[in-house]
Formats: sequence, C-alpha cells, structure tokens
Amino acid sequence: MFKLVAPAKINLVLEVLGKRPDGYHDIKSIVQTIDLTDELEFNLAENLEITANLAGWEGSKSLISKAALLLRERCGCKEGAKVCVIKRIPMMSGLGGDSSNGAVALKGFNRLWDLGLSEPDLMEMGAALGSDVPFFFCGGTALIEGRGELVTPLRALPSCWVVLLLPPVQAESGKTARLYGALKKSDFSDGGKTEKFVHALIEGWEIPPSLLRNAFERSAAELWPEIEEYRWRFLEAGAYRVRLSGAGPALFSLHRDRQEAERIYDNLKKGNLECYLCRSIGHLD
Repeated sequence: MFKLVAPAKINLVLEVLGKRPDGYHDIKSIVQTIDLTDELEFNLAENLEITANLAGWEGSKSLISKAALLLRERCGCKEGAKVCVIKRIPMMSGLGGDSSNGAVALKGFNRLWDLGLSEPDLMEMGAALGSDVPFFFCGGTALIEGRGELVTPLRALPSCWVVLLLPPVQAESGKTARLYGALKKSDFSDGGKTEKFVHALIEGWEIPPSLLRNAFERSAAELWPEIEEYRWRFLEAGAYRVRLSGAGPALFSLHRDRQEAERIYDNLKKGNLECYLCRSIGHLD
C-alpha cells in the first residue's frame, strides 16, 4: 500500500489563440500548482475498485478509472487495484482536480503493477486522457501550449498565498466545451501576455498584475451571470484583483503577504462562502 498526493492548479494566464482544424483550440497558459490536494491510496486487489469520501463522486467516470483501463489496454496488464481517494479539490471547479487525479493514477498504477513505464511514456498516455493531465507530471510553474498537452517547466513563481472562492453556481459536465463554444473573436489573443509573463519570470521581475488574464472571463459571466456577484464579494472582502481559474467557476487572488491573505479568507468565511487559503508549490517529484 502507498499514497500519492494530487495537487490543484490555477491558471495565472490563459490565452486562447484560435480554433484549430481538428476542432480543438490552441492555447497559451501559465499554470501553477497549489497545496490544495487530493490523496490517492493504492492497494493491490483482484478487481478494480475506486472509491472516494465525497458523495456524488463516481469512480467509474473519473480519469482514475480511465487511466487504469488505458494502462491495461496498452500493457496487457490484468492486475486489479483498490484505490481510495480523499477528495479536497472541489469538483468541476477549474482547479484541475480530475486531471491531477488522472496523472497521479498513471504514476500509481505504473508503480503498483510494476509496469516499468518511463515518465515520458506516462505523459503521452496522459495527453490521451485529457489536455491538462501532462502538466501534473511536473507541476510547479509551467507554460502549456497546443491544446494544453505541450508542457514547458518555468522558473518558479515567487512563493505566494492564494485565496480561492468557489461561487455556488451549477457547474455541469461539459462546461469547458460550452465556454469554448461561446468564445468570440474578441476573446482570442496572440499569446503576448503569456510571453511577457514568461519573460518576467526568466528575468526575476515582479509580475505586473495586468498580465493576469483568462480568455473565459466574459463567456463564464454569460454562463453563470451570478458569478459577478461573488467577484464583487471577493473584492469587498479585501482582494484587489480577482481572476477566474481555468474554465471556472473558481475565482482566486494572489498575495505576497500572509496576513493580507488570511484577512481576506476570514472575511469570506464570515460570509458563509466556500473558500480556501493555499500556497503556491514547486515542481512535483
């Protein structure tokens, strides 16, 4: 038996460059892991059994299950496993919980079943599971491109505190496709903000808040009109800049000062809102 940790992520920058001939979209994004994590416990078993501590979570629909089936198919493996998941990352929140679980599942099954696959092999399989999965093999601060499967580790973002707010909106399966479908030409960009962000990281400069961008901000506000109320409540709690993570609906703010982050978090908690106080974390082993 062994346990592996699956971290959440936030998108510091997310630019959509345009639609590709294959129906996907080209993106450029700076992604950062944070210390809000799920925990996966792996045990050998006769059959495949995946359970979690969260009501409504279905193991058979998760990327953990799909990772197991993919490895069995590719490697001819017939072993079973019992995977117990401690879920802390909110589902369908834009924080990458299922993708992170998928990456960790590939690592875990590879170890549990002694398959001997290399990390590049596993990352390639991860891309077949989902566009965000390859990032979670490196974590830390990274540039992702293409449809999200091309990952370049970057110099670490200076350590910071992250306050998350999860608005109580109905985030249904397929929301990411709906947001992409609702994009207009005015939401597309040339990747310039991402490139400036990368340059600032390389040079060790302070990151200008103006570089934080998410191409889904407008379409998310159309899909969930009430999200703007919670953005204002976040600002009223003391945040000075609030951004959407990934395809949302999670909102976040960044802080170098711990007391400032704690004050905002406490103010949100007083309003009976679902919120989290986290820190950025580096490269994953």
